[in-house]
Amino acid sequence: MNCRTLLLSSAVALVASTGAANAGTSFHGWYVSLGAGANWIQDGDVTWTNGSYTYSWETGFITAASVGYSFDNHWRAEFEVAYRDNDGDRWHSKTRGGSDTTSANVWELSQMINVYYDFDLGGRWSASLGAGIGGNLVNLNWPGTGGDDDYVFAGQLIAQVAYQISERWQVYADYHFMMMEDPSFDANAGFPINLEKTDHAVMLGIRFDLQSDHNLVPEPERPMPAEPRRPKQFIVFFGFNKANLSAEAQRVVAEAAAAAKQYGSADIVVIGHTDTVGSPSYNMRLSMRRAGAVKAELGHQGIEPRMIHTSGKGETELMVQTGDGVKEPQNRRATIDLE
Repeated sequence: MNCRTLLLSSAVALVASTGAANAGTSFHGWYVSLGAGANWIQDGDVTWTNGSYTYSWETGFITAASVGYSFDNHWRAEFEVAYRDNDGDRWHSKTRGGSDTTSANVWELSQMINVYYDFDLGGRWSASLGAGIGGNLVNLNWPGTGGDDDYVFAGQLIAQVAYQISERWQVYADYHFMMMEDPSFDANAGFPINLEKTDHAVMLGIRFDLQSDHNLVPEPERPMPAEPRRPKQFIVFFGFNKANLSAEAQRVVAEAAAAAKQYGSADIVVIGHTDTVGSPSYNMRLSMRRAGAVKAELGHQGIEPRMIHTSGKGETELMVQTGDGVKEPQNRRATIDLE
């Protein structure tokens, strides 16, 4: 089995694999992506009845668009369409020796089904490893022979890093390594032209979440006391698998900060909580991130960091008792206790 076959087999195996784990991406549900960058074709052989040549290509470009779905775990899947374009640079004859430049051009239109496994890097950063399988339409315009195209089976391996710029937007950078069957062209030359082809691409892109996970629960109404009393606890609610503060959550934190200043609280205890979707270890980390987000906002409201103590309880102390794997908005919270 040659290297190309092995890599294509690896891509098929990764796409076909299944697994369930805890949530590891900031998006949930449907999303769209758009990216562009540079494409390089690895030096390879071009063969026909007149001989065999090693061919090199100039740096080209790639544009790609995709629509995907992010599941309630580390996995997401997408359908990607990408266009690549590269001009020829120089060929070297393997049979007769010598080399020369040529004005060859190749463009490609690939359609791939990609599967990704996402890793939470902390904060707003995440990384992904993926693989895809599909087809690639390759068009070769070789000088003196006209143009022709061939549709071949293709696979790719992908590495990606993303940064969450808002609740529904991400920017990302990725690397694609695409392998394919060797395309063959007639090109009106009277004999087939076989092209050995492998692509490397680097892209920058942006991703938009089509389904907002913003699902806030209004703060439970407190009965009005007969006389003014010192507030003890504030509750901040979060969207599903989120650790960022909404406008409503920021308002609650601002109220807590104002109360702490008014009553001279010596200590403020912030405890993060989650619902039961995901593994206990992931939910513990998510609860700590929620507590950290509240602490950071308290700091923006003028509270000294040394006064704020944070911890996370994960899914161990539910406000609403549920079974495992249940999305309960009131359990996705952080409490602020003034002491």
